[in-house]
Amino acid sequence: MRILRPRRKPKKAYPNSDRFEEDGRRIYSAYAPASQPRRRISAKHRWLIGTIVLIGAIGIVLALAWWQV
Repeated sequence: MRILRPRRKPKKAYPNSDRFEEDGRRIYSAYAPASQPRRRISAKHRWLIGTIVLIGAIGIVLALAWWQV
């Protein structure tokens, strides 16, 4: 009785054929990573960045007011 195993995927005749167009020019390079979409900043991080900027702005205003006295 044969042991049940998944069949091996057949190998392509030309393993890099998906990287080249018909005229032989490269579609993409194997060494250059594909461009990745930018990550969105979560609401929590946006809130934290906004809070830090607000505190910094208040600090600058208070420092300028202090030096004007």
